[in-house]
Amino acid sequence: MKYYKYLFLMLSILGALFAKDLKAQELCVKGKVCYEVRVAKTNKEKAKGLMFVKQMDKNKAMMFDFSKQDTRYVALWMKNTYIPLDMIFIDCAGKIVDVKENATPLSLESIRSFKKYCYILEVNGGEFEVRGLEIGDKFDMN
Repeated sequence: MKYYKYLFLMLSILGALFAKDLKAQELCVKGKVCYEVRVAKTNKEKAKGLMFVKQMDKNKAMMFDFSKQDTRYVALWMKNTYIPLDMIFIDCAGKIVDVKENATPLSLESIRSFKKYCYILEVNGGEFEVRGLEIGDKFDMN
């Protein structure tokens, strides 16, 4: 049992160090919301995502960049993710094409979209509705 405690501690420390390396940028839907976004581009960053995060400020988010991958084979899950998330699927032009609202923490359910997209933006659960976001809204990707 001690082994698992040390492994968890080591993963948490590595996760904290790793998260600092992700570059933050601002991403906005004009007139609705702006998020301070950390972008996960590498497979290692994407695999970690928001695992082990216990809380996230309401204007923070994580974006997964799949612009150079075939997203037909991409699925996310909530393993080791402690907060509910809205997963917003965005095409290469910045338009919202799909959403999975309030993904269940710690769930192993596969979450995917069959719409064509390049990015997935993870925000706190309920944000999509609270901010009045809609399919078709466009993020400024510059």
